[in-house]
Amino acid sequence: MLENSIKVFIIDDEYLERSLLKQCINWESLGMEIVGEASNANEGIKLIDELKPDIVFTDIKMPGIDGIEFSEFILKRHPSLIIIVLTGYNDFNYAQKSVKLGIFDFLLKPIDENEVLTTAKKVKSYIEGKKKEKKELDDLKKQLYENLPYLKERFLNELITNNLSENSITEKLNFFKLNFKNGNFQIAAIEIANSTDMGEESRLIQNFKVNNYVKSYFKKLKNIIVFSDQMNRIVILSNDEKIDLYKICMRLKNKINKELYCTLNIGIGNIKENISEVRASYMEAVDALNYHIAVGNNNIIHYRDVQFRESKSDSDTMHLLNELKFYLKSGLEDDAIKTVKEVFSLIDVKSENALKLIHVSALNIISVCFSVSLELKENFDDVYLSEINTYNKIVNIETLPEMIEFLSSIVTNTIKAVNKEQISNINNLIDNVKKFIEENLGDSNLSLSFVAKHFYLNPSYLSRTFKKETGINFIEYLTNKRMEKAISLIKEKNMKSFEIANVVGIQDPNYFSSCFKKYTGLNVSEYKKLIKNTV
Repeated sequence: MLENSIKVFIIDDEYLERSLLKQCINWESLGMEIVGEASNANEGIKLIDELKPDIVFTDIKMPGIDGIEFSEFILKRHPSLIIIVLTGYNDFNYAQKSVKLGIFDFLLKPIDENEVLTTAKKVKSYIEGKKKEKKELDDLKKQLYENLPYLKERFLNELITNNLSENSITEKLNFFKLNFKNGNFQIAAIEIANSTDMGEESRLIQNFKVNNYVKSYFKKLKNIIVFSDQMNRIVILSNDEKIDLYKICMRLKNKINKELYCTLNIGIGNIKENISEVRASYMEAVDALNYHIAVGNNNIIHYRDVQFRESKSDSDTMHLLNELKFYLKSGLEDDAIKTVKEVFSLIDVKSENALKLIHVSALNIISVCFSVSLELKENFDDVYLSEINTYNKIVNIETLPEMIEFLSSIVTNTIKAVNKEQISNINNLIDNVKKFIEENLGDSNLSLSFVAKHFYLNPSYLSRTFKKETGINFIEYLTNKRMEKAISLIKEKNMKSFEIANVVGIQDPNYFSSCFKKYTGLNVSEYKKLIKNTV
């Protein structure tokens, strides 16, 4: 038997027909080999099971089981087998009706060698195509399973960052063989406090060592998974109700401190009942982790310990913190300090947890300031207190006036950093403002205050800076751009005056006409005639 050849088997109750089919073409030249033959279907079934051919030529009329019945039976046992039915003219219509069984082709008797050759080539091409498809699929499967650890980690990242449907979660859990139990899902997020003077190579090596250590530490615990998130934080997903994640993280931190001489910050989220809520626990863990800037490095911070706000003021507090962020970015110091005072005005100073609420609110304000400084790529210590531990300062303040005074100094320093950044990027700022105007000319809300708000700027500051850098005031520049656009539309399209006004962002047609005449010296109709006569 030739190696890698396509194996052919023949079934026909007439010996001469079998011999003719074997000899009518050069099978070997096609990479094919006749591996066996049979005079009836029953004999053929036994030999096919033994020889496992790729192609079977079978007569349609044989004693006992005919070719069609045989084909239906054998294809159930060997679905990939290629069946070619030999039939006479009288049986051809009957044979064609059976094509739905999966029969590959039909050959009419008496056998014509050219038709046999054509069919053999057709079958060969089909088999080679299938083999190529199988090889490509096998190669893809090999790549898939080689990349399984990466794909698993990517799914876990999707689980903690996206709102996946339950069906999608279940399907992927099954694929990656992650057998979670219902209830008790909790996330811990670990960040390595790298030294600022550490080189990139040293930092990566340290991260790699800690990552491996954490994975090894939890390796024997079946219901805990360790992976890295998109920010290279180490994430611990626990699904074990018997484990106190806070305590086990404390032991882990102490061992890493001692054995790897490495400082960690760990944030822990609340326990959730469903796998679909893992994202919420992760976000809580990251929020808790972010408080390390206030409490210092090498701490474990549980989300519940930084959430003491009274529920009635939650939405108001979040609204004020968002306002504070806007005022900080806009360089509005008075408004920012006023907002800080408003945050504390929501606290009932007579309540049992008043001091805790004051401390937590202070941490929230510090977090907003830190967020703004991060966007400016400023070092927190450079902007604020290099010699004082911020957290210790906060927890040692016991009166509200002292706290407001301390936080006002933080706000002032943040705004100084903002103003410094704005001054150093004036040219870039003006270019971005011009680009924003170009992209939003059609918006009737486009104005100085609208643009200033988009770029977190004081409108007066933007107005002064724009005039200084461009030599033209903002309103005049905006109007000129709208008129330039209007002229372009008049030249390119047949539009009415009020339609043009609407496209360039001016809702009042009369005001548009006034601006247009002032800019060109002509009204729209006159300008259209001028263009027409010029052309």
